[in-house]
Amino acid sequence: MDYEGDWGKGASGLELFVRDLALCLSVHRDRGPALVWPDGVDAVLSGDDGVRRGRADPEPEAEPVGVAAGTTELTSGLGELLGCRVGSSYLTLPTGAQSTGNTAATDLVLLPVRGSCGGRVEPSPPGRARAVLDRALELRLRVGEALYVPSGFGYALNGAHSPCTLLVLALHPPVW
Repeated sequence: MDYEGDWGKGASGLELFVRDLALCLSVHRDRGPALVWPDGVDAVLSGDDGVRRGRADPEPEAEPVGVAAGTTELTSGLGELLGCRVGSSYLTLPTGAQSTGNTAATDLVLLPVRGSCGGRVEPSPPGRARAVLDRALELRLRVGEALYVPSGFGYALNGAHSPCTLLVLALHPPVW
């Protein structure tokens, strides 16, 4: 049985991906973290040629060649559906690296495009009442999954058994 009906028929993989992300964010935005497995992820992912390896620190970097396709279309499409500006950057965690003590300055979507890593999102922003969760969300973030981290929430990335590259989408309020 087809539960989606005609929705998505004839849409490109990138359009399906953007639609699924926007749907998840429209439900969870400002409420709590969420994990989504968007359709069309193959349209966003491509081969891993050109990925830089061995960075000593998990800092955002320029787009690695050949990792994700259509980033401009992805950010503009998502921004249009959500009514916000969407920026993108890449973060590479070398094997064994940790990125702890982070607080999302704006809503973030973390999307592994190569490798996998552990993730932890705290149940609420510091000084605010608990959100939906009663304890921290701990998970293994793999290629094809997208983790939404609301603004103000603490998060950590760790447990990369091999280099892990994430596409980081930052959702900013619109400028009027």
